Order: sequence, then structure tokens, then C-alpha cells
Amino acid sequence: MIDAETETRIVEKAEYIDEAVSVLVLKQSLNRETYLNEREQRAIVEREFQTAIEACLDIAELLLTVTENDVPATNAETFARLDDRGILSAETAETMQDAAGFRNVLAHQYGHDIDDKQVYWHLQHDLLVRYLFARDPL
Repeated sequence: MIDAETETRIVEKAEYIDEAVSVLVLKQSLNRETYLNEREQRAIVEREFQTAIEACLDIAELLLTVTENDVPATNAETFARLDDRGILSAETAETMQDAAGFRNVLAHQYGHDIDDKQVYWHLQHDLLVRYLFARDPL
């Protein structure tokens, strides 16, 4: 059973994900050339992706602390364990494992080490995935 404090934290993080996705939806209107040439726009998109995925990870860890004593060593394992426990569908868990890897790239690389074309692709094609994590009907 989830206590009131944990439930509040989960709701707050889900609301943050909604806000981040709203910002990213606005940025989808950027054409590829503008996105690739405007550092400020890239920085906004990268940060919103990173923090939205981190909020998903926080929710996943909070859910696991309700059912387990330990949290997995890696972010990808965290989502896999939610699938094992029947909390997430296998498809969403796998997608979120990929998102965790994407988050690591954004968090630990910068400048020319980030593939801006790949980030733009995620912006145009992959937003719904992050949003659905918070609403996975299982």
C-alpha cells in the first residue's frame, strides 16, 4: 500500500512530466534546421527530456520502495523490475529502459558529443512514450 506522502510525491512528479512534455510539444514546431542551429533551443529540449525521464525514474523507484527493500543498481533494471512485478506493461518497461539510456547520454555528454539529429528525432517521434509512462494502464 502506498502511503500518503509517497502518493503525493508520485503525483507531483507526474505533474512535472506533464509540464515537461507540454514544453517539448511546443518545441516540436521547430523545423530541423532551426533546431540544429540554435543552441538555446537544443538546450531547452535536452533539459526537458532529461528531467522528464528522471521524473519517470523517480516514480519507478518510489513504486519499487513500496514493494521491495532495495532499488536496482541501474535505471534500466528499475523499469524491468516494474515489468516483473506487473506494475508496467512489458512494452512500456522496455521503452522506458531505452529512455533511461537516452537520459544517460543527455546527462553525461555535452556539446558535440550529443547527436543533435538523434535528439530532434526523439522530439518529433518519441514524446508520447515518455508521457504514457505516467499513464500506463497495464
